[in-house]
Amino acid sequence: MNQRGRARQPEAISMARGVTQEQVNGAIEQLLLAGERPTIERVRAALGTGSPNTLTRMLDVWWQGLGERLTAQRRSAAIPEAPAAVVDAASALWEAALAAGQAQAEAAVAPERAALAEALAAMESTIATERAAAEAADRARQAAVAAAEGSQAALAISDQRVSDLLRQIAQLEARIQDLTVRGDALDARLQLTLQEAESARTAAAAERSALQAHVRQVEDRSHAEIDRLRQEVKGLKAQAERLAREHATALRAAEQARRTAETDAQRAQREAAILRGRLDALLETPPAKPGGAAKQSRREPPPKVPSPARRPARRTTGRRTP
Repeated sequence: MNQRGRARQPEAISMARGVTQEQVNGAIEQLLLAGERPTIERVRAALGTGSPNTLTRMLDVWWQGLGERLTAQRRSAAIPEAPAAVVDAASALWEAALAAGQAQAEAAVAPERAALAEALAAMESTIATERAAAEAADRARQAAVAAAEGSQAALAISDQRVSDLLRQIAQLEARIQDLTVRGDALDARLQLTLQEAESARTAAAAERSALQAHVRQVEDRSHAEIDRLRQEVKGLKAQAERLAREHATALRAAEQARRTAETDAQRAQREAAILRGRLDALLETPPAKPGGAAKQSRREPPPKVPSPARRPARRTTGRRTP
């Protein structure tokens, strides 16, 4: 059914291209001269070609121009010698006959035209459906081809991926085995490390206990030493205060001795000035006779100059504060 429709469609198109309006008009006139009613099937049989749709349009064009052709034919068929009333009556009769014939033809053609229109609509719907189905089938075929090509490509990719996955699985298995061996070794090292850590913890606990005992001993000795140093510092403070008092006393004594020395020095200066004046007076006196001078010198010894009084400085002894 679909193959026939697709086979007929190019034939109808070629027939539509080979039929003209003049050929259709000539076929209709031949049918009228033969006393037959012009229908689409008869026109198509007379022409031997033409699609029903095209012949229907051309037949409508012929019926639409029939009135003008009849008017022109009536004018051309008018008898010049006949009276006008006769010509008008004949023309009216002819027009009435033509109108009756046209109405009869239209009435006769109407069922066939409706049936033909329905057939054409059904045919066009069928053709459209078959064309859509053919296009859908073509698209489906192209999609199937593309899908098949994609499937082949996907299959090749899948094969490659399977190969890659198998290789990766082999590598992972080797790595798992290696990791298992390394894990066992690490477990053994972990156990050894835990044992060493436990031993170290025990040793550290013992060492910490010994260190705490040593720290307590050091603290005890430090506290005793601090107490001793405090007592010593207290004694040194008392000694320093005593030495400070003795130093203050010595300073007061030294100050008194300095004032006494200054007084003695001033007195000695005065006595030296007196003696210097006496010496100057003696130098200015003329010399006496040797004998008398000797006697006088034996009788009066020169005055003795008193030396400045010296007081022994008091030694201050003090212990150096550490």
